[in-house]
Amino acid sequence: MRSIGDLATFMLSSQFQARLRIAADASAQEATTGLAKDTARHLGGSPMAVSLLDRKSELLEQHKRGIAEAGLFASAMQSVLGKIQDQTGQLGTSLSLVSQLQQPSELKTLSDAAAATMIDTVNALNSEIAGRYLFSGSGTRARPLPNGESLLAMLRSQIAGATNPGDAIAAVEAWFDAPGGPFESLAYSGSETGFAQLPIGPDQAVTLGLRADGETVRDMLKALGIAALASDASLGFGVVDQKTLLDEGRIALLQVDSSITEERAGLGLIEARIDTARLAAESDLSRIALDRMSLAGVDQFKAASEFEAAQQQLEVFYRIAARQGRVSLAEYLR
Repeated sequence: MRSIGDLATFMLSSQFQARLRIAADASAQEATTGLAKDTARHLGGSPMAVSLLDRKSELLEQHKRGIAEAGLFASAMQSVLGKIQDQTGQLGTSLSLVSQLQQPSELKTLSDAAAATMIDTVNALNSEIAGRYLFSGSGTRARPLPNGESLLAMLRSQIAGATNPGDAIAAVEAWFDAPGGPFESLAYSGSETGFAQLPIGPDQAVTLGLRADGETVRDMLKALGIAALASDASLGFGVVDQKTLLDEGRIALLQVDSSITEERAGLGLIEARIDTARLAAESDLSRIALDRMSLAGVDQFKAASEFEAAQQQLEVFYRIAARQGRVSLAEYLR
């Protein structure tokens, strides 16, 4: 059983050991980070300035997350448009050979290629990032279009019964362009009024102004649809009429290519704004970190020296405690 004197000595030793450990841990942290562990004490009990800097830093980190999201969204849109433009460009090159072809099988191959490109294009326009669709305007939770096969089937039913290329082209254009028509009422499911707006700063936002029901997209899908349906069995057109539709699709694709280029250029400007906002946020965070260091910073060499001193004191304390323990055990066994 410990005497009161022994118990008091033990408690004092434990408190001394705890203080040394706390001092060593604090000095180690300060030597590593260069910042005072106890900010309030370091600033004489007035840490308000550091608290304000920390709050600004938290807000900037939130803005950085918003900027990163906007950058990801814009980059994904740019990638989709680039893929679509590459595919439609390759199709246009293939369609330029129409005038040299005479066999129905050759024309069908081109028409099938147009159908495949249209299906891929529609499916690309349905791309999403983390459950948010890229080309649905402000209604990012709604898929803008049915899948490519379904949309092509809907369009095919629209032109059934056309007796000449002019009627088929007019039917396709009416399906896409008529106000409140099939494309708007049956195909497109995104927002009809707004565009996706993503914040990139306290009072800044970027607007991604391309939707799947926009003029550029409709013109592109019309061109693809005309070429895709040229050899449709329900129409039963001959070689001359098929070539007319394929050539009409080619001309329309050439015209819409410049519109896609303009859309991508506009998107590139938005990407530049996002990048500028990101650099500004990172610059502000660096400045805040320097300001915080000037307020709460410590001499890291001094902190390292204090850590070494605390460590040495702990080692001495442990040696003395161990020696006392052995003496006490010997006395007890005697």
